[in-house]
Amino acid sequence: MNMQNVLVVAAHPDDEVLGVGGTIPLIKKSGGRVTVVIVTDGSSAQYVGDEEILKRKQNDSIDANNILGTDEVIQWDFPDMRLDTIEHCRLNGSFEELIWERKFDTVFVQNGDDINLDHQLIYKSIMVATRPIPGQPVKQVLSYQVNSSTEWGGRTQTTIFCPNYFVDISETLDTKLAAMELYEDELREYPHPRSIKSLRQRAAVYGNEVGYEAAEPFKLLLFRGEIGLGRAA
Repeated sequence: MNMQNVLVVAAHPDDEVLGVGGTIPLIKKSGGRVTVVIVTDGSSAQYVGDEEILKRKQNDSIDANNILGTDEVIQWDFPDMRLDTIEHCRLNGSFEELIWERKFDTVFVQNGDDINLDHQLIYKSIMVATRPIPGQPVKQVLSYQVNSSTEWGGRTQTTIFCPNYFVDISETLDTKLAAMELYEDELREYPHPRSIKSLRQRAAVYGNEVGYEAAEPFKLLLFRGEIGLGRAA
């Protein structure tokens, strides 16, 4: 899969590391460019009026992405945990403008059935913004798994996350975990799924499913190109 100009969409700071933190360094190693857009402020719902933690989270995202090798982090200021108060067309338009201006060929986005409503709404907007209309620069769209959100989003055959594309992150798992450790406000104690030990275990489980020591799982939603970077199931 040819990934030269990649957009990783994250509802909140840390989502990009949880879902794509092992794959980003591999894209960079292969010569690609990676931009992360964090859609919400990431703190205003849980920490109302706390400017200190808002700034800390934004700094954490920059530091974490520096570890991953991300080329650029774009911080939007949509309200955290309140995207349902934003007109859907406004969110659609923001993504469309960014994608068409930067000509991304690949977009990673959160899973549409996550328990977090912000994730669901962003997924819907990305599917609008990446429609394969004439001139659309995006050739591939993949949704990713976020610990403590995707696995809690549903247990039926129509909602459970069912990846069909896996990337071997055996050599970059420690880099991913080092980046995640900078998000101290988001980490929890084991056996919470957002603990470092659980992240390592989750990567091992997905890796074992396809013959790797560790893997990141994705659901391939749109593809126009040649397979290359990962393994399709």
